[in-house]
Amino acid sequence: GPRRKLPLILFTLIKPLAKITSYVLGRGTRKAWKKLPTTQQRTYLEMLNANRGAFMCTGAFSLGGLYYLYESHKQTCPITGRQKFVALTPDQARRIGEANFTEIVNDAQGIIVPETDPVYTKIAKVANGILHANSDLRQIYDKTWTLTVIDAPVMNAFVLPSGNIFVFTGLLENCSNMDQVAAVLSHEIAHVVLGHVEEKLTRTSFLQMLLLVPMSLLWVLIPYDGIGFVTTWFFDSVADIMLELPFSRLMEVEADEVGLVLAAKACFDIREAPKFWGRMAQEEEAFSEELEFLSTHPASQNRQDNLQEKMASALQIRQDCGCPPLDYPAPRSSHSE
Repeated sequence: GPRRKLPLILFTLIKPLAKITSYVLGRGTRKAWKKLPTTQQRTYLEMLNANRGAFMCTGAFSLGGLYYLYESHKQTCPITGRQKFVALTPDQARRIGEANFTEIVNDAQGIIVPETDPVYTKIAKVANGILHANSDLRQIYDKTWTLTVIDAPVMNAFVLPSGNIFVFTGLLENCSNMDQVAAVLSHEIAHVVLGHVEEKLTRTSFLQMLLLVPMSLLWVLIPYDGIGFVTTWFFDSVADIMLELPFSRLMEVEADEVGLVLAAKACFDIREAPKFWGRMAQEEEAFSEELEFLSTHPASQNRQDNLQEKMASALQIRQDCGCPPLDYPAPRSSHSE
């Protein structure tokens, strides 16, 4: 049946609201309990014990509701076949993207590269090539795509779920050719095609709902506020390392792999993608792979290795799309102006 539309504010404010709620409820309950006379505390404990069955039923009912929420919002990604939990609708994701677009453009006033600039033209050619070659995908053709180039020495590019592409000129300075720019843009477009923003916001909101009761109980049981803040910080850190960060790295790997296919269909020299990450790996600290578990992104060396493993199938897709054959070995600069 049709999925129930959840309020947008639930996804944008759930994390701070959950923390505040658990703090207020837990700490308030602890303070109120301490003020009660011993006889009244004993009375409440006896009442809780006598009605433990009702409390257990309420807990089970709540868990059942969360399970229904999860099951009713599961869907299969048509591109990867992976099952995912998404409660945001495409319209809600678009509205989030449009709000962010307005804010970013306002903040970047004065350093936005005009559309007549040769740098903008080069990047637009790459972006348009990717979008045109993949216009068979609903996630591509159902959006109005825009490109904003920002003149700043930042090696970054990103795409909002509304289809707004942002590229910083610092990215071009760190790419050997436009094929590597295409690899980065394809990766960022893949995040939107795969609905990663919607999935991540849904997952974070769901985890916060699951953790609300345990975190409230934590504030009830811990006797001092200072210890409570340290304990909740530790609890949050462990939850990030065990749940949030591995999922973030999974999405980055997925975007790498799907982005490789998007670039292949656009006839770019996709062999430049692992070369780009290989150079990034050389610039990283030697221990970055060992500390990958603390990062939202996989280590660059691992990204290079994974893309190299997917290269044969991606090159076959490129050939099947009727792209011109590639020179061997890979040229130093290709598909560039």
